[in-house]
Amino acid sequence: MINFDSRTKFFMKSTPTDMRKGYEGLASIVRDVMGHNPRNYNEAFVFYSKDYRKVKILHYDINGWVLCSKWFTDGKFLKPEFEECKITHELSRETLILIMSTSVQTKIRI
Repeated sequence: MINFDSRTKFFMKSTPTDMRKGYEGLASIVRDVMGHNPRNYNEAFVFYSKDYRKVKILHYDINGWVLCSKWFTDGKFLKPEFEECKITHELSRETLILIMSTSVQTKIRI
């Protein structure tokens, strides 16, 4: 179960991630590339695919790993544009909700 409370901080990796990775591979990226402790239960880590169709969120709660994923079947999620050149960017809860719920249509059926 995903349980993000008001203390949860969200961090997004600034470059695309191979979406074939599971919780162990993503935890390794969090630790080795992003420089965070993947077992910090007050933090969640957001990854996106190269084609901007898939998003994964890795979170460690008190009982173990939680991995949430979303795959847009039509369209893509809003492409993040970062103001600073950093490996990791903190996201507000509102920005995360916007990313996860907004699909930009890439084609139209007539």
